[in-house]
Amino acid sequence: MVTIRKLRLVLAALATLVLIQPAAAVDYADGNFALNHISLEAAVRIWRKAAWQNNDFLAQAKLGDIYDNASDSRYYDPVEAYVWYFLAARNRTARRGYWDDEAADIIGARRARAWAKQGEILLTLSTEERVQARNRIVYILSCRGAEGFIDLGRITRTNNDDDDGWRRGRRGGGSYNNDSAIVPNDADALIYFHIADALGSPLGRAYLNPVEGDLRRSAIGAKLVEKQARDFHFWFPPYEFYPEGDAPGGVPLSDECLPNLEHQRALILASAIPAPAGLHALAFLGFRGRGAIAQFQASLAEEPSDRLTAAELVRAIQMAAQNGDAESQNTLGVMYSKGTGVVINYARAEYWFQKAADQRYAAALYHLGVLYKVGPPGIDQDLHKANDYMTSSALAGFRPTMNQLGALLNAAAAQPPRPGQN
Repeated sequence: MVTIRKLRLVLAALATLVLIQPAAAVDYADGNFALNHISLEAAVRIWRKAAWQNNDFLAQAKLGDIYDNASDSRYYDPVEAYVWYFLAARNRTARRGYWDDEAADIIGARRARAWAKQGEILLTLSTEERVQARNRIVYILSCRGAEGFIDLGRITRTNNDDDDGWRRGRRGGGSYNNDSAIVPNDADALIYFHIADALGSPLGRAYLNPVEGDLRRSAIGAKLVEKQARDFHFWFPPYEFYPEGDAPGGVPLSDECLPNLEHQRALILASAIPAPAGLHALAFLGFRGRGAIAQFQASLAEEPSDRLTAAELVRAIQMAAQNGDAESQNTLGVMYSKGTGVVINYARAEYWFQKAADQRYAAALYHLGVLYKVGPPGIDQDLHKANDYMTSSALAGFRPTMNQLGALLNAAAAQPPRPGQN
């Protein structure tokens, strides 16, 4: 006879299997089929998934062409074009051996074009746009797990012997501008290789050791090595989700990042997020009334329903926070503190609490005070800051802190007067 406990375990296992079941893989050819039988928008969505999740070189090069086409205002985005040309030019799968020389020539020509185009576009980007491009590349590669972090480390390492030809010119001569939106920085490279190592890749340590060895030759470098060995635990990507783009009348840039098991566990715990927090976020974003949820889901190109999924709830709060809503910023900070909907990261919690505190949001001031009082991993304990933020939260009208302060003052008033005190 199956006990209730065993039944629950079986159901939990089945739910986990459903949760981690990957979506069907797509490639460049699937995008072509969608282009010929559905629409360009459907094809772009498929090419983004193939380029992002499967590191499909042809899809990356195609996306570069699409976003570089100034005649189509729906897609034209120089920053996005640079991102995909950059990734295509450095895609190691594009250099695998081909039995057919003609196929190898086609791949070589497309890669050479990607090299040239990313160099041309870079010259036209402003400083702010270069930062945007850098952040988008970091986000995309960080979504690929250990392999992506190794690629990030290779790109950012200053003493890169470039043994696989990432920055070489095309066959038969010629060279390209080696400048990049990602400025080489060994501090960043250490972080990325540490993360790859922590994720279980044996290559992470293999890449990490020579960088650390080079840096330990100086006192400053040795301190950097020790610092990054602590700080990599608290690294977080530059975005909560991939920026949707802001071209007038443009098609949003989809986020094709697949959650790993740690993120999936956090999504399961998203049920602990109070329902009013999601409704408030939707209202702030302009989705109100009975059809608010369905309208929001439609804006994400998701199937409309009467309930938000865990991922949609988290996205709504993230979007509202990024758009400046102090309440959602505070909620997101709490989520990072507790691991509900997002993976625990106290440094990221501090970031969002500070955003809300800058708007004098009382609860965020209190939460910052708690963070600095406790000093959890990634946060330096600072009792002076803690007291300042606690006081500020009381002055801003946060009831729990006001009650604590009132109790403290009452207790002090009940004490016998000190010598010399009237």
